[in-house]
Amino acid sequence: MERLAWFDSNVRWKLATLSGLAPFALAAACTSQAPEPSARSGEAVTNAAADGADLAVVAITDGSGQTACSGTVVGGHLVLTAAHCAIPEILYGAHAVFGASVGGASASIPIVAARAHPSFDPVTFANDVALVVLASAAPATPVPLETAAPAVGESVRVVGYGLTAADAGGAGTKRQGTATVSAILTTTFDVTPSPSQPCEGDSGGPALATGAGGVEAVVGVTSRGDAACAQDATYSRVDAFLSDFIAPTMAAFADGSAPVGARCLFPEQCAGGAAACITAPDDANVTYCTASCAASTDCPAGMQCVSVNGAGSQCRYPAPTPGALGAPCASASDCVDATCTSTGVCAVRCVPTSGTACPSGFECNNIGGIDFFCVASPRQGGSSCALAPRGDAGAAAWLASAAAVAAILARRRARARAKRP
Repeated sequence: MERLAWFDSNVRWKLATLSGLAPFALAAACTSQAPEPSARSGEAVTNAAADGADLAVVAITDGSGQTACSGTVVGGHLVLTAAHCAIPEILYGAHAVFGASVGGASASIPIVAARAHPSFDPVTFANDVALVVLASAAPATPVPLETAAPAVGESVRVVGYGLTAADAGGAGTKRQGTATVSAILTTTFDVTPSPSQPCEGDSGGPALATGAGGVEAVVGVTSRGDAACAQDATYSRVDAFLSDFIAPTMAAFADGSAPVGARCLFPEQCAGGAAACITAPDDANVTYCTASCAASTDCPAGMQCVSVNGAGSQCRYPAPTPGALGAPCASASDCVDATCTSTGVCAVRCVPTSGTACPSGFECNNIGGIDFFCVASPRQGGSSCALAPRGDAGAAAWLASAAAVAAILARRRARARAKRP
């Protein structure tokens, strides 16, 4: 896998942790992970010039503020990037950073969710495209998406943040250069430097080409390349993923796309306007669209018309809110934290060593093996999802995962604060 050596050690390690994890859902999923290695910034376009333009090309920084990837604003709240950049281990606490450099950012917007191509393969990097969702509107005009593949011999402009050569210094500055398309495959195309090409940390950044109308558009998404950043690189073709993945995902997150009762990730997503996206009172990670009402018959099925202090009456869900901790579920997609237990209840992992690990009304119980979840406490008159204490084997394995679970809970609280409208 010589060409996969192109990515920096931090991203490669994070991808390796995916083998035992649940799929990454629309909202960030709770996943276990080992202690992180020392962070290393990514690298960017070789033989390139500093780029103070291309306002819609952004750096994606991870929770520690390190430059992990690049991306391109393609919608009001949407950034197109690589699927290997949209894994939970990178996106917990991640931001889209605007400006000529990460250190001198003109804006830094939290990333609140992501959707990677459902057939992305972290081993072969097939279908390496994703869209990430911003908490607020991007301060840049979206770049158009090309509907046709480039031609062999065509020159493309490559843009990204980071270093200028393998193992060089100075990551975090946006640079641009040109490369030449050398091969066209079914869903990808290759480029060779002329004199530039992308390098580590430039993952997810764009290849830009000018079409017949004279308008520059995103023709490819940086995926992988040789370890020395000197021979060639591979891009995912935008046109190959446009109709079946990119366009439908953009429509799902467009302003005004969410009806009353649907989950929302930013205020403008609700059809009712900016004031219509509210946080559920029983789970700060759950936000959904509401609207004014005079009676419950004005609300969608499952909602009630409720008097709200200072806001008149609104359509609200009775507790537990769908998707919230303790709500019934049939699959992981029904839960905001993407964890549906075998008992059919949305839950979050916990550590059974203190009374503060779970919210009031919930307690940390074992559901078999090494899995501990916050479930409704029977002392609170809760549901039948309260489970018996764990029995025999698994103590050693559980101890090995306890620190990771504690970190997950800390991230969950941080996401709750970040997602409040």
